[in-house]
Amino acid sequence: MSLDSLPIYRGLRVPRVTRWSAEHDITPAVYVRSSRLTYADPVMTRACTYQGALWRAWVLAPGKGEPYLAHLHPARQRRMMARLICQVCGLSTAEEAAVEGGTLFLAGAGEETGFRGPIEEGERTLHPPVHLACAWESVRHCQHLLDGYEAARVARPLPWGLYGILHAWHGGDIVPVDVRAQIAHGDPRLAFLLAGQAVMELNDVRPIDLRAEVARAGLVGAEVGR
Repeated sequence: MSLDSLPIYRGLRVPRVTRWSAEHDITPAVYVRSSRLTYADPVMTRACTYQGALWRAWVLAPGKGEPYLAHLHPARQRRMMARLICQVCGLSTAEEAAVEGGTLFLAGAGEETGFRGPIEEGERTLHPPVHLACAWESVRHCQHLLDGYEAARVARPLPWGLYGILHAWHGGDIVPVDVRAQIAHGDPRLAFLLAGQAVMELNDVRPIDLRAEVARAGLVGAEVGR
C-alpha cells in the first residue's frame, strides 16, 4: 500500500475512487426490450449489464482534468465494493482485515450526510472500505469527514444490492420514478433500474476508536485530534 503513489491536487492526495472532470456520463437513452431496460445498441447493453441491471455508462480517464472529490466513479466504486478494495489507495483490504478481525469502513457524521451515531449492524453503505492508514489520511483532509465520522471493523461485509434510477411504465412510456432507489439483489425491479453504484450491507459490526487504533499501529500523525 502506498499513499505516495496517489495523484496530488492542491496539495492533497486524491483517492482512487474519485471521479475526475474528464470522466463524464455518456449514458444514452433507455428502452424496454424483453421486459427490462436496454440501450438501443445491443452490444453496449451487454457490456453495461451487471448483476441483473443495466448500468450507466461513464468515460474512464482517472487523473485527467480536475477531481470531483465528493463524487465516486461508478465503475471503480463497483469494482472496489465487489473485491473489498480500499477506496483511497486502490489495493485489497483483505490482509489487514484478516489481522484486525474485520474490514474497516468509515461513515461521515456531518449534517450534509444526515448520519448520526455509530455504524450499526446491518447498515447499508455506498462507500468502499479503507485501510487504516488511508482512513487516517481521509479523516484529516476529506471535507466529507471533517465535521465528524464513525469507524467500524466489519467481519461480514456482504453485497446487498444496487443504487440508481428506478423506472416504471407510465402512460405507455418508461419513465424514472425514483432517482435514488436502492434495490436488493434478487428483486425483480432490478430489470428496470439504471444502476450507478453497488450497495454493501455491513454485518458483524465492531465500532472502533480510529485514533486509538492508529496510535496502536504507530502511524505518523496519530497525535492529531479528531
